[in-house]
Amino acid sequence: MVEPLTREDFLDKKRDYSPFLVHLTRADESCSAKEVLDTIINEKTLRAYNYFCIFKDRIAELEESLRSKFNVVCFTETPMDQIEILLKPVYGKNVTLESYGLVFKKKYIREKDGNPALYVTGDLSLPLWRLYEEAKAGSFSSDDNKLLALVNKCDEAVDFHWEREWRIVGNLEFDLNDIYCGLCPEDDIPHFEDKYPEVKFISPCWGINKILDKLVMK
Repeated sequence: MVEPLTREDFLDKKRDYSPFLVHLTRADESCSAKEVLDTIINEKTLRAYNYFCIFKDRIAELEESLRSKFNVVCFTETPMDQIEILLKPVYGKNVTLESYGLVFKKKYIREKDGNPALYVTGDLSLPLWRLYEEAKAGSFSSDDNKLLALVNKCDEAVDFHWEREWRIVGNLEFDLNDIYCGLCPEDDIPHFEDKYPEVKFISPCWGINKILDKLVMK
């Protein structure tokens, strides 16, 4: 009889599984993606500025104090050596991410109430719409928004479940030693490592061997 794998051995052999979660930054109206990452590390806070769930059109009609209950910080569990793929333009996606970001251990994000995004199709969304309307009537006072903020549409027209997204509802405050590593273009590594010597930086364009060579001593 073949001895069953332990959970740890199974996950170690599953090449599409990553024990890390990656938050990628992008430029805003006043700052480059590099400046945004600098601000995040300086403030030790990932701020939840927006909502992305299936209810977003209805949420937009709410007053700001209720809208903000759906704001999330987003991560991907895409393996680090494949992050470069997420930086390419994708038809139907209007958010352009750049080669700057932070990597955290999945265990840490889970402890901070992070959770995989949920994807529903067809009539499976109907009970969730009923929950949304009931929660709205109570001004989302029962924290139903923490579930609803995770729900995405998934059908032939809109399907981004391949992003393998995780979300935290609200801001994430962290210490520098909570960061597994930082991401930036190779030319910017000296800038960030000089400024934040506690954090190692890699390029998301590197292959797995170069990544391991940089991080193996961490």
